[in-house]
Amino acid sequence: MQMKMVRRYIAFLILIFLSLGEIYSQQDTLTLSKCVDIALSKNPQIKIAEGNFDFTEAAYTSTVSPLYPQLSFQSSWLKNGGTFLFGPISRPGNYENYTVGIQAQQLIFDFGKSYSRVSAAGNLSVASQQDVTIAKQNVILATEIAYYNYLQTQRIKVVAEEIQKQADEHSMQAKAFFEAGKNSQYDVMKAETDLANAKVNLITAENNVRLSRLQLENTMNTKFKSDDVLQDNLELKQDSISLDNCINTALNNRPEIISSKYLMDANKSLLTSAWTANLPTINATAGYNWKSLALNEPFYNSWSVGVNFALPIFQGFSLQAGIDQARANLKSSEASYDALTQSVILDVEQQYSALTEAKQRIVATDYLVKQSDETLKLAEGRYKEGVGSPLEITDARVTLYNAKTSYIQSLYDYHVAYAKLLRAMGTIK
Repeated sequence: MQMKMVRRYIAFLILIFLSLGEIYSQQDTLTLSKCVDIALSKNPQIKIAEGNFDFTEAAYTSTVSPLYPQLSFQSSWLKNGGTFLFGPISRPGNYENYTVGIQAQQLIFDFGKSYSRVSAAGNLSVASQQDVTIAKQNVILATEIAYYNYLQTQRIKVVAEEIQKQADEHSMQAKAFFEAGKNSQYDVMKAETDLANAKVNLITAENNVRLSRLQLENTMNTKFKSDDVLQDNLELKQDSISLDNCINTALNNRPEIISSKYLMDANKSLLTSAWTANLPTINATAGYNWKSLALNEPFYNSWSVGVNFALPIFQGFSLQAGIDQARANLKSSEASYDALTQSVILDVEQQYSALTEAKQRIVATDYLVKQSDETLKLAEGRYKEGVGSPLEITDARVTLYNAKTSYIQSLYDYHVAYAKLLRAMGTIK
């Protein structure tokens, strides 16, 4: 009885271990969104853009700081020695000064110089934030292209395997007909040549799969496990967006355009700041000090309150040069914005045209695959009946292989064009 219980317990443990092993040995299916998430978390270009954004944030804080009260603690020790004149009498001696105090200063008004610089720094920070978005969207686009390219090479490999299988079957059939005296040795040689060509195509297809996998791993900055598989979603998507909507969306959402707008606003603020540098600056100052001639003597306090008014009169033409530089930067940023707008519109139009062309090729190549498949079946039937030639089968098989490859490539081109269109619109996620 006890042995039976022990056997059941051991069998139960074995079942648990087998179940766990099956769970952990399951393949990990990588979806497009999962690949994008991995790429975004590991791409160094994004980290560089985020570092630049952090720098502009710190620069903004530094620009704002003069608007707040400036408080400082001061302490000094000074020893003097030599001959000192006291009225008509001079005598040698030395003495010390000990000073401790607190000084405060607050900007009252500078005719917008500081606020213009703060506004410019804020605009530059927002522009830098758009650079982070640009880096992320570029990574997403690169990942999607590599992902769909991997799916494309895998499908072409399957087609190559099918063609090799068909060529192998035809080769065996040709040998059987030759041994039965139904055809010549030429048919056998032709079939073996077709089989060799099919093997070469398969070797090329397998190598393309390996290369595309490496490219995807490099884009994601990670290594796949040997049993990882990608979710095949290479089929046609249905979309109904017009070209005008695409252009309007791009002009409102493209991060490059948003960044360019903020850069232009920043240069406007910097021009204002450069011009107002000719105007006065008014500061309020206050201080409280303690002084003594020795540490063992009493410290005597004193205070001060005042207003400082400063007006630049002549600075060696540096103020006018600063205005000219700011005006030139503004002019350049405005021209860059106009050029970027034209470039974005062209990009959207090109990707929209590529998407439309790919959709049309999908329909045409799908029909071509069906016709090519029927043609190959007819050629094989004619050959079995003894009225066809091996050349008909070769031509039909090559046509079918090219048709299936073209169909797969048109699906890939469609997805790439769709991703590029979303990138051109600034909405890729």
